[in-house]
Amino acid sequence: MTVLEGSFRINELAEAKNLSRYALAAQCPEVVRSTVYNALSAKQSMKLETLIYICEALQVSLRDFFDFDKKPEEIYSGEERLLINDYRKLDRDQKQRTFGYMQAMLEDNKRRK
Repeated sequence: MTVLEGSFRINELAEAKNLSRYALAAQCPEVVRSTVYNALSAKQSMKLETLIYICEALQVSLRDFFDFDKKPEEIYSGEERLLINDYRKLDRDQKQRTFGYMQAMLEDNKRRK
């Protein structure tokens, strides 16, 4: 992977999570802010340790980070995977109620904006 490819992937995943450069850097307290900015702008190569911290902030595994066939919307955090697995265990009625509850929460979010 080139520096440019790594930078593109970080930007792609950050954008999918609606994270600005500042927000991503803030979620990587172990990494100097300028190092995160340099990784985002392909100004220099980064250490594996830095990439691990960035992936943690993006809630992406290293495996998913390097899987360029996966689109950002196909990558789930551990918490999202648990929700999906638990959802699959519900019966049909429980799934419908869960879906209705989620729709109500989304509508509530829209009204608050």
